[in-house]
Amino acid sequence: MARPPRPDKPGPARSRPSAEAAPQGIPVETAIGLAYRHWEAGQLPEAEMLCRQVLAVWPGQADVLHLLGLMAHALGQLDVAIDHLRQACAQPTAPATYFSNLGELCRRAGRLEEAERAARQAAARDWTAPGIWSNLGIILQEAGKLEDSARCLKRVLALAPDSPEGHNNLGNTLALLKRLEDAAVRYGAALLLNPLYPDACSNLGKLTGELGQPDQGLALLRRAIGIEPRMADAYLNCADLEGRRGRWAEALDWLEALRDFAPDHPGLARGRALALTGLGRTGEAQAALGDPVENAPR
Repeated sequence: MARPPRPDKPGPARSRPSAEAAPQGIPVETAIGLAYRHWEAGQLPEAEMLCRQVLAVWPGQADVLHLLGLMAHALGQLDVAIDHLRQACAQPTAPATYFSNLGELCRRAGRLEEAERAARQAAARDWTAPGIWSNLGIILQEAGKLEDSARCLKRVLALAPDSPEGHNNLGNTLALLKRLEDAAVRYGAALLLNPLYPDACSNLGKLTGELGQPDQGLALLRRAIGIEPRMADAYLNCADLEGRRGRWAEALDWLEALRDFAPDHPGLARGRALALTGLGRTGEAQAALGDPVENAPR
């Protein structure tokens, strides 16, 4: 499937003109711009210090709250990031991008209802941004609202027809709708636009195998791994295709290769258990599963 989109990092939205000065004596809007530059340079402590100083003289400043949210997300503090972005979006001048970023972070936290609300607010504010429609389409895909997801992702392609990610993401939704031939067309279009796009290559390989062409599917999956050697989904897809035709030893080989670099991958334990069961090694299969709640709590 597609890698999730990254939150955008726009510059300050200029909520209002201000001649107020931050504590170090520079104009507030200069301090906001400098904070964003520190953030983009990876200088988070300096960026946060400026943000806090701006909020001391301009409480509720949307651009600063948005930036604090991006920094919290970069530090792995997802709940804190969401809270900052909620505050930013509560400001009347918050741009569409802030709502889209709030939706994306809520999606990552599994809060799909809030994610959808925020993403729809973003789309209502800016109908012309492909990234906003892409975020909404992926949120709806994860929520199981597949027809709505397909409509949003078609909108992405209407706005950006040369987007490999747009074709791939639409392919994912069409595959979930069981429109497999249409999905294959979209994955193929993504690869025509970017032959080195591993997600599309892996997705097309999996689908090709499911459509009754396992050798061609495995060739595409090997190509995806050649492009991105640590692409876990491609290894799982290879194991699945081999298992479908009873080649459990080959399936286990792919899973052992995955275990070498991703021993905690949530799909690994189940995959290994299936392959070991297929080989008649039921004791090892039970040991591979371990505690399913501990191994895959979600």
